[in-house]
Amino acid sequence: MNRTFSRQKLYDLVWSRPILQLAEQFGISDRGLAKTCERYHIAVPGRGYWAKVEAGLPATKTPLWKTDNPAFQTIEIGGAQHQGNPQLAFAARAAQDAVLATRAAPVRKPKTPDTRIVAGEPTVPTEPKVKVEASVPVTIGPVSKPHASIMGIVLELRNAIPDQDGGISIKGIRIHVASRTRMIAFLHHLAVALELRSISMGQADPGLIAEIPPDRIRFDIQEAGKHEKHEPTPSELRKEAEFERRRDFAQRRGQWLPHETFYREYDYYYSSKLSFEIHNWADGARKKWADGKRQTLESVLESIADGILYHLHFDKARREKQEEDERRWKHMARRRDLQKRRAEREQKRVRFLSELAAYQKEAADLRVTIANAAAVVDDAQPEYQRMIGWAKSRLEHLEAQNAIGPLTANLKSQNLFPENDELHDPEGEPP
Repeated sequence: MNRTFSRQKLYDLVWSRPILQLAEQFGISDRGLAKTCERYHIAVPGRGYWAKVEAGLPATKTPLWKTDNPAFQTIEIGGAQHQGNPQLAFAARAAQDAVLATRAAPVRKPKTPDTRIVAGEPTVPTEPKVKVEASVPVTIGPVSKPHASIMGIVLELRNAIPDQDGGISIKGIRIHVASRTRMIAFLHHLAVALELRSISMGQADPGLIAEIPPDRIRFDIQEAGKHEKHEPTPSELRKEAEFERRRDFAQRRGQWLPHETFYREYDYYYSSKLSFEIHNWADGARKKWADGKRQTLESVLESIADGILYHLHFDKARREKQEEDERRWKHMARRRDLQKRRAEREQKRVRFLSELAAYQKEAADLRVTIANAAAVVDDAQPEYQRMIGWAKSRLEHLEAQNAIGPLTANLKSQNLFPENDELHDPEGEPP
């Protein structure tokens, strides 16, 4: 979808459909899109606007505020979304292309009505229900047969024993016991959505995982809550007062009783609001979704599934790039090693030929010396005769070394001129 708009075009878009739906198409949060509109002085529909439209009632449309500021004329939606490490821009593009390709393909989605009853009651007192015009956030009802990939998680959730605050915890999940049925239903539909994207879901030591092997990401789901000062019950106050009386009596008798606590200082109350967070480091990509005033995790389930797909393909592109870089590095290291060994062999060749030339020159000189000595050797002193004899022996040795047979054997032993050159680089000299 195009991400560059004029103010008028973006204004027409945000008044043509709910901002939550539009934000999902852009791959950003509805709050992020609303902030962009606010920054460019574009009014967005208020609460209850779309309910009135659906009911056929009159709904006021706020006109577009006029401005001649040239900086406001062109708007880039999500322009800063992937301004992370420029070295990873290729991974962001690959991940975005994977998500867009999935959206373009025909996807079979579970049939769920727009609005369902939430499974489980809120875990904190709520105000009496008041009829409002705004649409009810999408939720999902109980699931009788959870997806096979989450059966282990479901069993853990069902067998989890609540703590003193009613919370249950397993790897990757911490919620109130009243949210257990809702959590199972959400995980089921998430597993179905991921399966349609060829992603498997499960649980590992770090927590909840989604993977397209060999790539894997971790995520968790938490239920928000808050600490409040504990209000002692009458029973707790009676126990505390009784202990104080016993301690005063003991002190009068010269005895000492250790301090005891009869109630907690704070209570933790769960809010029934869930948040979903991906633990990955893809710069600029959305990692967190949460229940809000106008949305639930269930209503943005497709966005969550696309987010998981994005992070997995980001990791895949980054991994493949690292593997390719590693292959190139090893290939270049091998070429440079061959280059080094060729240079060393070249020095040996020069040395060998220099020694051969020196031997041949020495042999030629000896022949001349021996030939010149032939006329006088018979009359020479014994020392001279012994020198010429040694020269003849030296000449025989040099001629033997320079013979084709020994010379070839020496070349083979040093592997200086092989028929199949293992040091040859078909790509030439490396840079």
